[in-house]
Parts: sequence; structure tokens; C-alpha cells
Amino acid sequence: MKRIVYLFVCLIFLGLTAFECGNGKDCCAIPPCSEVASLAGTWRLDYFENTITSAIDKDPGISGKSVVFTFSDDQKNGTIVGHTFVNTVTGAYTLGPNCTFKISSFGGSKVGEPEWSGKAWLPSDSTGGKGSYHVQSDKLILKFDQNPERLVFKKDK
Repeated sequence: MKRIVYLFVCLIFLGLTAFECGNGKDCCAIPPCSEVASLAGTWRLDYFENTITSAIDKDPGISGKSVVFTFSDDQKNGTIVGHTFVNTVTGAYTLGPNCTFKISSFGGSKVGEPEWSGKAWLPSDSTGGKGSYHVQSDKLILKFDQNPERLVFKKDK
């Protein structure tokens, strides 16, 4: 009896998904890792999320202070310009297959940087600057291979 119920549930599920595939969707295609193969845009850092504990460290919302990076690329090589709470930053990166990227350079003066915005300094190639990205609508997520925290940005402009 259990097998019959299980078989019946499976057939219903397959039948429902088959109708969905007929609406112009390729149900066998693997979904893309990102809506676009680019980091291009101006992004404000919203929060850090620990991928192990799920703890979120939100932007403290200090008036007139934020972390904003502008990424510009040709879907292969790119540059970064922007600012943290108190410093300006610049950098460069390359995009790889399957939503991977590598920060080849990143820096600024880092003088007087508070703890929260200090965590926004992107590691360069020599300090673990390899990772993955995901762009979805007005959100950019950067995850570095050697760091359990990912950076979650919102579209700024």
C-alpha cells in the first residue's frame, strides 16, 4: 500500500512539472549562477553574512557613512573605485567561468577605518582574493574562498 501511495505521489509530481516545462522552459537546463556575467554597477554594502553560523552583521547606518564600490568590467577584466566609511579605494579584478572572480589588486590608505567598514577591504590575489559572485536584480553577493563571511551589496544607482 505504501508503494502505491508513493508511486501515485511521484506521478502527480512528475505530471505537474511536465506542464511547467511545456511553457517555454527547459527543465533539464542547469540554472545560471548569476543573472549576468558581470559585477558592473554601483553597489552599497548592506551586510556581512557568516555562511557557517548564518550570523548577519548589518551596516551600522552611521549618517553620511557607507561602503560603496563601483565595478566596471567587460565581462572579463574590471576595475573597482569607491569608498569605505573614511577612505577611498581602487582595485582591479578578472572574471572567470561559473561566476568566479579574482581580485588582482585592491587598496587605499585604510587610515582610521572603523571595524565594520574595515571588513569590507577586499583581499587581493596574494591574500586570498579568489571567490565567487552572484548577481540577482538589485543584489550582489561576493564570497571569498578563504573567508566564511560573504558580502551582500544592494544596487546603489
